Order: sequence, then C-alpha cells, then structure tokens
Amino acid sequence: MRDRKLKKIDLHIHTIATEKDSNFIFDMEKMLLYVDISKLDAIAITNHNVFDKEQFYEIKEKEGLPLYLSLRDMYHVHRNGVDFLLIELPSGTDFKVSKLEKQLGLYQSHFKMNAAFSINNISRYQRDAMIQKGIPFVSLPKQIYLPFLGVMLQNYFRDNSILQVDKFTPISQALFLMLAYSKKETRFSKSDAAKKLGVTNTTITRASKQLKAIGVLQEEFVGTSVFIKRTLSGAKYFELGKPYLINPIQQTVYIKEGECMDFPASGELALSNLTMLNPPQIKTLATLKNTELPKSFIEVDPQLERESDYLCLEQWKYSPMIFANNGNVDPISLYCILREKKDERVELELKRMLEEIKWQ
Repeated sequence: MRDRKLKKIDLHIHTIATEKDSNFIFDMEKMLLYVDISKLDAIAITNHNVFDKEQFYEIKEKEGLPLYLSLRDMYHVHRNGVDFLLIELPSGTDFKVSKLEKQLGLYQSHFKMNAAFSINNISRYQRDAMIQKGIPFVSLPKQIYLPFLGVMLQNYFRDNSILQVDKFTPISQALFLMLAYSKKETRFSKSDAAKKLGVTNTTITRASKQLKAIGVLQEEFVGTSVFIKRTLSGAKYFELGKPYLINPIQQTVYIKEGECMDFPASGELALSNLTMLNPPQIKTLATLKNTELPKSFIEVDPQLERESDYLCLEQWKYSPMIFANNGNVDPISLYCILREKKDERVELELKRMLEEIKWQ
C-alpha cells in the first residue's frame, strides 16, 4: 500500500463575530501567522453561515503566499486597460535584487497578473540594478519603471521626463531588430549603431530611450562613449518587444513584371522561401521608401493587369536591406507584415518560422 501524505486542515475558523461567539476583532496578520506556524494545508471559514464576500477574497488572495510576502500592503491597480499588483516594500527591507526578482515571480504566479514594487527613496544603484533585471517598480515622485505598460519616468537624478511607449517608431524598431539579431552580450556604441542604421547619433539616442522604457535595452558608459546592449535572451527579448512592433510598409506600388530589381523578397513570397508555404502568384519585393527607381520601371494598376504580368513593391519605413538574408527580408519584419492576414496557412507557417529562429 502506497504511503499517502495526509493534508492538515482546520475546518472551523471564524473571521466574523456572531451572536454565538464571544466578541472579537478579526486580525489578518494573526490568522496568517497561525496558518504558517501550524503548517496548515487548507482552512475552512464557517462563521455560522455569515458570509463577508469582500473579506473572503482578501483572505483567499493572501493565503498561499509565504507569510512575510502576504503581510505586505498590496494594491490592485488598473491603468491603460492593464491590471497589475503594486506591492509596498516596508522600510528596512533586505534590498537584494536577486531576492526581489524571486519574490516578483511568486507574486505574479499567485495573483496571475503583472506586479511592481513600491519603494521609498530608491537609490541610483538600486534603480539601475532593478532596471537591468527587468523588475518593475514605483518610487514616487521621480522614478517609475513599468515595462509591461511601456512606461518609464526617467530622472537619472538630473532631469524628469515621462516616456510612454505605445508603438515603436521606425528607427526604434530598426534598433530593436539590430539587437535581436546580435548576441546578447554584444554591445554597440551609439555612433556604430547610427552608422549601421544610416541615421544620426541623436536619432539613435531617441530610439534607445523607447527600448529602455520597455526594459529591453541597457546603456553602459565607458569614458565619453555610450554603449547599448539588450537585457534579455533572444526569445524573451522578442516576446517583450512584440506588442510594440509596427508594420514597416509605408506604401505599396505595382511594377511591370520583367524589370530586374535587386531587392529582397517580402510578403508571402519570402514566407514561401522560408517555410513550406506554396509560392504566391504575385511576387513581392521590398525597398526603402523614397528610393529612386529607374525610369524604365513602369507602374501599373493591378486591377487592369493579369497577376502574372506585375509584381508588388513594398516601400518600407526603414531599410529592409540592413537585415535581409539569403534574398529575403528578416523574419521579425515579415511577421509584422503578415500577422494580421486572415489565412490559416499563413498563420501556421508564420508560427513555424518564428519557432525556427535560432535566438542568441
């Protein structure tokens, strides 16, 4: 016969004083301490059939957490359509980022929502360490880091400016891609990043602020140079940035088929090159917006032409050539273009394509 572990349960706990009880005042802290010391697996609250719904949910929420975590003040916050838990850290809390990272995971797992710590008088070191680990926090009035909302109040102990990210700008997305396709430990100077993406250092600084605000980029200062690198492994980095990705296409034109164009494949043509999807009838290529096309190119109206007689030319907000590989646009940009397409075949192959990316 197998040994079975018996559950330890208190089946008769009162949290509300009734006519049948001696008068008492319920104390949440004492009840949680009793459960912890007695090592109870479960409790049953009876109260002689008197039920306080609000109290019940308060007990239910806190029961199951380690005692020292459940005794902290917690607030359910709703902002911009997102619910999250704000946990107040008492003065004197042991401030070790590794411990806070573990505690954050326990809170999020227990309450099934994002969580952030409320901290009084956060230091520069504490702030930088928490941002590097991606631990959300609020330290009013000058420090807010909520990457799941795309919000960071940047103070740097010099100036105050709120940065809220709804969607990437084209250059922010290009910078996001540059880091996505590099190794996690690789760092770039801002001047090198600007040169690679064909923009100014000032533009890169603005783009890096967006990525910092959602917690995927960190800066390192070496002398007078500023280096940037991503904070997470490839797959986690992509998932955190995914809600902010934009469709890179500025506009689409249709060109007479037969013209020789050294542009990477895009759309379903690229997806068919990368997966098992059958090639489409209409070819799709991509180039940077405002690229001067040869005068010999003849723009046509697709409504008046046979599908075999023309091709589709996407004009992008950032250069598709930077990240193109083997004659195809990069997979993340391709995902951004096709993710809204209501076609089960395309949806399936997009998923497979992302699963096959060798994140670094």
